[in-house]
Amino acid sequence: MRTWEIQDTNAIPSDLVREQDFILHVRRMQRQGAPYLVANFVLNASPAMTKNRTILEGVQQQLTEFAKVTQGIYAEMSNGDVFVSWEESATTQPLPQKIASAIFADTKGGDMAKFLLLYHMPKDYTPLRERTNHYIEVARSAATLIDEASAAQALKSEAARGALTPWSVDQIGKLLGEIDLRRYGRTQPMYRQDADGQWKAFCEEYFISFEDLRRERFPKLDLITPEHLFLALCEMLDQRLLTILTEHRETITGRAVHLNLSVRTIMSGLFVQFARSIPHDKRGLIGFELHRGDLFQDFTLTLSAIDVLHREGFKVAIDSVTPDMVDYINLAAFPVDYIKVNVSKDRADQLDNPAVRGGLARIPAEKLIFFRCDNESALAAGQALGVRQFQGWLIDDVAQAKPGS
Repeated sequence: MRTWEIQDTNAIPSDLVREQDFILHVRRMQRQGAPYLVANFVLNASPAMTKNRTILEGVQQQLTEFAKVTQGIYAEMSNGDVFVSWEESATTQPLPQKIASAIFADTKGGDMAKFLLLYHMPKDYTPLRERTNHYIEVARSAATLIDEASAAQALKSEAARGALTPWSVDQIGKLLGEIDLRRYGRTQPMYRQDADGQWKAFCEEYFISFEDLRRERFPKLDLITPEHLFLALCEMLDQRLLTILTEHRETITGRAVHLNLSVRTIMSGLFVQFARSIPHDKRGLIGFELHRGDLFQDFTLTLSAIDVLHREGFKVAIDSVTPDMVDYINLAAFPVDYIKVNVSKDRADQLDNPAVRGGLARIPAEKLIFFRCDNESALAAGQALGVRQFQGWLIDDVAQAKPGS
């Protein structure tokens, strides 16, 4: 069996992060030359754990805590098996047997050698590397089987459990091309309070419910981590949504709507096609919300995107601004139609800060939209500042309430 060297990690599929990290750890132990004890807990040898994911995850958590307490290094493989390594000493020698006896106490059949493999570094370097090869081949075999399945099936398999990987993002990309995203389309109105106190909806945000999509199509995935893959996924979703709206312009044409879109998507050919599909006299009804993260990542590109949108006749908003940002960024200087400030319950206290209130007061009130307005204090603070545009479930309730109720 071939032994992978450190330069060979370039040949390992990018989603085999766990195996790749462990290879690097093995190489470090070999270079140091100090005695290390490495225990391989073969959890998949236990029928109970292979049949019940909850039991497996409980044991993995137990091993994680055990490694912390004993100052060991925990490494989990793609199939769920675990390595724990320690600097070898008289104290560490009995540890693997002790924890293995506890973990596999209820397992019937076979001796402990089936569940626990021990390696003494550096002399067992070659056998340990060959063992790592085994996990690489197992992961590759599983990936081959999954690739042959449809994206819908793959995203509901155990391979899609946990944090995002390049593979799972690719599978979601395939899925988005197979389904009609309009099924997951949702709207939430934005309201303006008139001088007489009446609330009137002036626009609605049209968006794809990521949570509904995740719950139905890939419930085992944690979409938030790692962040760079989540952002790549958001951009992929933007592009797919824009394609669908181009093909079915009747979904939004003639309606006052806001759409969330990444700056890079706006600067792409997809946006050009979308803009051509919308009559010029209807474009003023459509606004695009640019996430403030795009602004921070590429200031120049964001300004270019704002210019493109205005030149094509669309409205523009900077989205997801937090109250504390207005104290150190002159948002009033940006050539946009709206600035959406997140005033949810966990942000509302920031509105009590005099510097924040001063920063908000420098922005023309007609540009401000307080969104995620789910608390009375945020509503009151906004009204005191002259803000008349709000969005959130609290505003939905207030606007729809009958007089005197």
